[in-house]
Order: sequence, then C-alpha cells, then structure tokens
Amino acid sequence: MENLIAVAVFPKIEKENLSRFKDIAREMLQSIRSQESVLRYELFFTLDETSCVVIEEYVNPAGVFEHVERHSKYLEQLSALGGKIQGSMFPLSSEGDDITQIQENWDSTMHRYFDGKR
Repeated sequence: MENLIAVAVFPKIEKENLSRFKDIAREMLQSIRSQESVLRYELFFTLDETSCVVIEEYVNPAGVFEHVERHSKYLEQLSALGGKIQGSMFPLSSEGDDITQIQENWDSTMHRYFDGKR
C-alpha cells in the first residue's frame, strides 16, 4: 500500500478563537510527532488568520485512521473553533479496504491519482 496525502481545511476561525485554536493545535502536534505512521503534518494559516489548512501525509491509508482515533478530542475542539473540517484525500493507490472505507464513510473528497514525478 502506498502513501496517502490529505488536505484538511478549518474554514472559519473567528478572531476570538484564534489563540485557543493555536494552543490546541500545538498540543495535538506534540502527540503527532511521535506517531510513526504520520510522515508530514503541517499547518498553514491564511494571511488574515481566519482559516487553517493542514497538509498531511501518511505511510498508508490506515495511518489516517490511527491519527483520527488518537486525536479525536483535539480534532473535535479544533472543529468547534474553526468550523467543520473540509477534507480532501489523495491516495497514491486506489486499492484496499481502507480506501474503500474512507470513500464510503467519510465526508471528504477523494481524488484518483493520475500521473506525476515521485
């Protein structure tokens, strides 16, 4: 099974929630740094800091399930402060039960790999 890249957007962070949002994100990142199935987890804010985009990469699709299970309390808090997560998944392979489970059960946009340079 190949890597899974994901993009998650917290679309609307009110000014009064920004500091708390960042504190929770930092706390979650401390745990994520020890999760071996996570290759990349980077947060970016728009210049006005009203939206946050997370670029994620996992060793395989199962890694995203592990992340969500381990960090659900943080993700729930971040969603309450920054809006419902708008997710997109970019699996480098479209095979496997984990991909099927994401497609059938998650409110994320799934993308099919076409071609590229790796």
